[in-house]
Amino acid sequence: MRKMLGLLVLLLPLSAYAVNDAELDQCREYSDPAVRGKCVQMYKRTDTRAASATCKKNLECWGERYREQAEKYCGVAFERRAASSSLWAQHWNGQDFDQVRWLDRGKGVMVYFEEESNVVLQCIFFPNAPAKVRVSLAPPR
Repeated sequence: MRKMLGLLVLLLPLSAYAVNDAELDQCREYSDPAVRGKCVQMYKRTDTRAASATCKKNLECWGERYREQAEKYCGVAFERRAASSSLWAQHWNGQDFDQVRWLDRGKGVMVYFEEESNVVLQCIFFPNAPAKVRVSLAPPR
């Protein structure tokens, strides 16, 4: 019976319920109260959760999904540090983070980083709490 149910679910036309990445991007901003209710309903849908789970397994997909948001919040954190420290100001000039790696794959936490000649700028990004970033300077590898 379970196999039959699973087969029926796969055969149902999913095009009417396709995940719209533009709508998901708008949901990630958390800024428009009118959109929040629609976002909650969208995230409750099985196809949205399945697409998100599939993307979360792939670092390239997950990293690209959150890159714009990570660069925004990481940039703000680096600018704050640069405003109060000459060391940070010396290394931070608004770079885009060109690389990403997992910090905690299960939770979807990533580290965006940029390797400069004598330092690595790192930003730990938490997709579930985008404003809660952790930035650091590290020696190159």
